[in-house]
Amino acid sequence: MHNRPSIKDIARKAGVSPSTVSRALAGSTRVSRETRERVQAIAAELGYAPSVAARSLVTGRSQTFGVITPTSDPYVAAVMQGVESACISAGYRLLIASTGGEPAREIEAVRLLLAQQPDGLIVLSSRAGAAYGSILPRLDAPVVFINSWHEGERVFSIATDNEYGGWLATRHLLDLGRRRIAYLGGPEKGRSHRARAAGWRRALAEAGVSFDPDLLWPADGSIEAGRLAVERLLAGPAKTRPTAVFCYNDLSALGLMAEAQARGLTIPGDLSVVGFDNIPFAAIAHPPLTTVDQRKREMGGLAVETLLAALRGEPVASIHLRGELIVRESAGKA
Repeated sequence: MHNRPSIKDIARKAGVSPSTVSRALAGSTRVSRETRERVQAIAAELGYAPSVAARSLVTGRSQTFGVITPTSDPYVAAVMQGVESACISAGYRLLIASTGGEPAREIEAVRLLLAQQPDGLIVLSSRAGAAYGSILPRLDAPVVFINSWHEGERVFSIATDNEYGGWLATRHLLDLGRRRIAYLGGPEKGRSHRARAAGWRRALAEAGVSFDPDLLWPADGSIEAGRLAVERLLAGPAKTRPTAVFCYNDLSALGLMAEAQARGLTIPGDLSVVGFDNIPFAAIAHPPLTTVDQRKREMGGLAVETLLAALRGEPVASIHLRGELIVRESAGKA
């Protein structure tokens, strides 16, 4: 065997052709999952590392993907783990730009990264919205948006089905016997906030619970917004207070739980709480937080797979992923 293991070495040990090894290492869906995993395991065992320079000469590509991120919050970090893992497997490097959630900085970051001629671009939780209208039609590289929705030629989206997630969280509280369920919202103009609120309302309607606008609480998804929500909770008569709150995200849910308990409320006895995101802190909260998991790492991996498939000229479609309810101790029977 050569000092530097090659694709032929992997193919020989795996009992497949070199072309199959190339596809498997690139994450191609034309290779079965079992074969992909076996090839990738053998590559790791042999210490195989693709030659970026050699591949670039053969393919005429840069072997890089650009990534635009709004912040470094737990959600983005989990998605990035999926992106980085898939890129390593495919032999790709990453160019990363952070925007601080500012639309103007996001568009500027897109222009700067595209000037580096990446093979594709991934945009996480875009804040720029319609500003892409004049940019997307002129792009030479495929683009994948995560947690925001854009479509077009070589433009794809991967997003959580937020309405279903809102419905799932509220349905769980209803099944526990909770009837007065408030929704603590997120950024008012955000698509995900509106969709999660729609899911909350749909679950209530299906259960025959009349919509009460006083239980729709505007907020911004921050820990402080959760703390402030307790003031609103305690301001009304005890008989009409909510017995449960579905929160736009885990951060606001954690803030709400901490403040509620500081004010003498028990969770889930007096108040059941459900979040959204399943960030790492959710599992170690007191009590551990019931939440909707967004399958964040999977989204990151799918974004890379989508770019690779588009570069190979394979049919590609946008994806809506349904979240999973993670049942813990912050929500209980009335």
